[in-house]
Amino acid sequence: MKKPLRLLVIGGVAAGTKAAAKARRDDPSMEITVVTEEPYISYAGCGLAYYIGGIVERRESLFARSPEEFREKQNIAILLRHRAEAISTYDQTVRVTDLESGASFVFSYDRLLIATGSTAVIPNLPGVALEGVHTLHGITDADVIKARLDSGAVREASLLGGGFIGIEASENLQHRGVAVTLFEAADRLMPRLYDLEMSKLIREHMEAKGVRILTGAAVERFAAGPDGTVRSLFAGGKEQSCDLAVIAVGVRPNVRLARDARITIGPTGAIKTDARMETSVRGVFAAGDCAETVHLVSGKPYWFPLGSTANKQGRVAGANIAGGRKTFDGVLGTSILKVFDKTAGRTGLTLAESAEAGFNPVAVTITAPTHAPYYPGAGTITLTLVADRGSHRLLGAQAFGDTAVDKVIDTAAAALTGKVSLAELTNLDVSYSPPYATALGTVLVAAEVLENKLGM
Repeated sequence: MKKPLRLLVIGGVAAGTKAAAKARRDDPSMEITVVTEEPYISYAGCGLAYYIGGIVERRESLFARSPEEFREKQNIAILLRHRAEAISTYDQTVRVTDLESGASFVFSYDRLLIATGSTAVIPNLPGVALEGVHTLHGITDADVIKARLDSGAVREASLLGGGFIGIEASENLQHRGVAVTLFEAADRLMPRLYDLEMSKLIREHMEAKGVRILTGAAVERFAAGPDGTVRSLFAGGKEQSCDLAVIAVGVRPNVRLARDARITIGPTGAIKTDARMETSVRGVFAAGDCAETVHLVSGKPYWFPLGSTANKQGRVAGANIAGGRKTFDGVLGTSILKVFDKTAGRTGLTLAESAEAGFNPVAVTITAPTHAPYYPGAGTITLTLVADRGSHRLLGAQAFGDTAVDKVIDTAAAALTGKVSLAELTNLDVSYSPPYATALGTVLVAAEVLENKLGM
């Protein structure tokens, strides 16, 4: 009788649990164990800001599946609070420490998935270890921040970083009645993901909603109050009072285990994988925030940590671990962001990224109604399309508006994936009815303006 394959998964949030579930579905005989140093698994990290803000009322709703469900329904062993210390690819073992008892174990595997995710970047600043200074990177972080908010001790909060977490946390802290100041060391919000015009729209709307935003302002240190908790911070030599500080300056791929095991790390700093999500070592796979992928427009190595990507990569890795032939070809960096009562979204390359990738980019920006202007409730949406001047190839899109941003960005993402030409895009058969869209559709109008600019 053939001996069942042993799969060991390191990491249990999105990619790890998705891969384990897919491998179990495709190979019912496989022996599957998931180890994670966290006390929780399979939770929605992207929902943490809304949990601390009280928009998500039930903590339990953040969890997709409990350890007991994995064990009882899928026969997947879940070891919480177990830290993988070292991987030996030579003899196919992983040394693991039980963080509760201190005991050490060695697990043998036939297939290994590294799904160690990312770690929050914490700047080395005086006072950064003070009580009241936090990251928002996991359930434990969210629990501590929420408890501090619930205690009534927070009247002023400072956010370090104008990215996804900083912007989402701004809204949710304001929802709790907290005055918010956001510090961004760059000259504008989300400089890597949005060109200047879109970044400006995001900032203007946040400021209109009462968020104080200081760009070009690097925080230098934190200071404690009489009770030993954070009281203020200093940036540009000026003091800003705060009862809570959230560090959201970015994340980096957690690749220590892979690097120590001499598994190839790619140019982005994440684990290099092929389209099957297999690493440079046969039988060892990687998925999620620790794994590098390819940008579908530039064709270059790319790292874009998102829960949606982690789930897709985990599914592909799980299928191939079980002997399948699925591929994950790359991403466009598609993302969407709630900015109070408006929405920002993007896909593909910005104008700046396009130039860096070697294209000769040209862009147009239009502002259009979200649906037929004569139908009640129409708002506006501003859309930027970027194309290559020589080939007329669509390169990217960015949008900001009241509604329909997701529809517009998803349309652009589909066009980018399918390599739809600008000429084809102007005639795309998108849905139309006065309550939902304009007769031509925002993407089609922008594509025609771009055609005119290119002299097509």
